[in-house]
Amino acid sequence: MRKNGLSIMLAALMAVSLAACGGSGTADTTAAETTAANTPASQEGTKADDAQAANLPSFEGQQLRVSTFSFNAELLQKNIYDPFMEATGCELIVEGGKNAERVTKIKETPENYDVVVIGDAFIVDLIEQGLIDTIDSSKLTNLDGLYDNAKAPFGEEYGPAYTFNRLGIVYDAATCPIEIHSWEDLWNPELEGAVSIPDITTTSGPLFYYSVAKMAGLTPGEDDDAIFAKFEELKPNIMKTYTSANDTITMLNQGEISVAVLLDYSYTAAKSASDDYVWVDPSEGVYSGFNSLNVIKDSPNKELAEAFIDFYISKEVQLAEALDGVDSPVRSDVELTPEQAANFTYGKEMIDSLLIPDWTTINANKADWTSRWNELFSVQ
Repeated sequence: MRKNGLSIMLAALMAVSLAACGGSGTADTTAAETTAANTPASQEGTKADDAQAANLPSFEGQQLRVSTFSFNAELLQKNIYDPFMEATGCELIVEGGKNAERVTKIKETPENYDVVVIGDAFIVDLIEQGLIDTIDSSKLTNLDGLYDNAKAPFGEEYGPAYTFNRLGIVYDAATCPIEIHSWEDLWNPELEGAVSIPDITTTSGPLFYYSVAKMAGLTPGEDDDAIFAKFEELKPNIMKTYTSANDTITMLNQGEISVAVLLDYSYTAAKSASDDYVWVDPSEGVYSGFNSLNVIKDSPNKELAEAFIDFYISKEVQLAEALDGVDSPVRSDVELTPEQAANFTYGKEMIDSLLIPDWTTINANKADWTSRWNELFSVQ
């Protein structure tokens, strides 16, 4: 294991916390600035062991600029950023934010980024814009451990998925007037003003669009008028169309809503607030997305970027993230107990049953869908 003594000493003095993935705003910060004092002593051995086991080459003095989600900052710091920096001697510059905002920034200034950690429709958009570089899969030593559909979900030349996520319904059994089993239940008049759904521009928005279409026997891109008619019928029940899952979880906790359409990892965060929260895999079927890891075109740090991606999909990282409730693993050799896997998109049987939307159709219709969505929900 290689350590940069000066960096660690500075980190201990600065005691700056990372805000790369928490909240709905953006943050640009050096991941090395998180002090060792922020990590419990019981976790330090695990971090060191993981870093040593990685057996990564030295990238002493190099910086890697990462665009990622605004979620689970402290856990990502513990499980990924700190061990990777300790193993390689590099410095990570992490910027978090909402997907659409991050895509806009990358389009405007791609030279400011090396790696993007982002959801499916958004990475397809960046690929179509020529902003994503190819990856040499032979350098990804951990790739073989992934489920086949995670190895190259957007083409053999692009990066892997590091987690599956599935869209479902969460309701508060203590306040919701009905039991929920299906997407169709969201239209129940007893739920007037009680439901929060994802905005069409979010990661989960297109998944919900496809879910509603399947429920109604309709095809996105062909039957959009009929699909939006279904959303108009749902509108009286909608309290909020959200762009931040964190805000929706807060609304659920405060009793402002009793039902939310969420991705599974958001439920993992929400359920700690109340034993009354119930997760539902709707009977009509469950749509899933991927979060992936990719290199920005013309990155001067491509070798370091590929090493970071390889580390991210290692068994040690995948297991640590799963045990901390951050992400569902995409490795078939990560074994979890039923309790640990609860509400994760986990296991071959579940993964084989997932429905996958057509990302090309989504991007081709995104502008039209967004315009119609904003017109319909403009008062939200």
